[in-house]
Amino acid sequence: SKTKISVRFKPMTKVLGVIPTRLGSTRIPEKILHNIHGKTLIEWTYERSKRARLLDDLVVATDSDRIAEAVKSFGAEAIMTSVKHQTGTDRAYEAAKKYKKFSPDVVAVIWGDEPLYPASIIDACIKKLLSDRELVAVAAADNITDPSMLGTDSVVKVVTDKDDRAIYISRALIPHWYKGDAPKYYHIIGAMVMRMDFLKKYVSMKQTPLEQIEGVEQLRIIENGYKLGIIKSNSGNLGVNTPIELQEVKRIIGKKLKHK
Repeated sequence: SKTKISVRFKPMTKVLGVIPTRLGSTRIPEKILHNIHGKTLIEWTYERSKRARLLDDLVVATDSDRIAEAVKSFGAEAIMTSVKHQTGTDRAYEAAKKYKKFSPDVVAVIWGDEPLYPASIIDACIKKLLSDRELVAVAAADNITDPSMLGTDSVVKVVTDKDDRAIYISRALIPHWYKGDAPKYYHIIGAMVMRMDFLKKYVSMKQTPLEQIEGVEQLRIIENGYKLGIIKSNSGNLGVNTPIELQEVKRIIGKKLKHK
């Protein structure tokens, strides 16, 4: 008789999408609940993110009862988190720990105020992370085509090596065009996918000097010597950081609704 061979199957990687949100916002009060053509900003972002095919589930992490009620009203799950978090990534980690349906191997941290870029970019970040063991996280970046964005400090720029790993991230314009052909400029957009074991390590690390100077949480990864992958796209993304950007996002969404 044939000898039975015991085969241990590796379980499928489980990916949890988390949209960390808070009510406080300096430039636009309560912007996450702002009405854009009949839906709140968080609902637009949730609906877009839900289309990512590699997310096993998607939740909203918040410290606000009002946001939680708004999220539940459009049929999504809200997880309540501490009011003390310094970054959205810290908030996402608490939500991932509290999440009950499965134990996530990967957490996709998705910014709540960027409803325009396609869900396929979230999937691309997940694929890149799972295909390269050296990467602890992968962030999304978009090509800057609007010259007015180049000098705007709410637009966070990134430069990468030849393998699309982040070298540096800054609110300043990088790279500096000194000579040769004009560089392509990229800015960080609202998705960063992290291995759960690294996310746990990330939130335990102190904020790093450059992270504090620039106000850019991804720098904590680079400053500690870890590899951060970057997915580059040309989606024409625009986040809602200022009243002018809010009006432009309203215009773009309104135009899309007319052409449906």
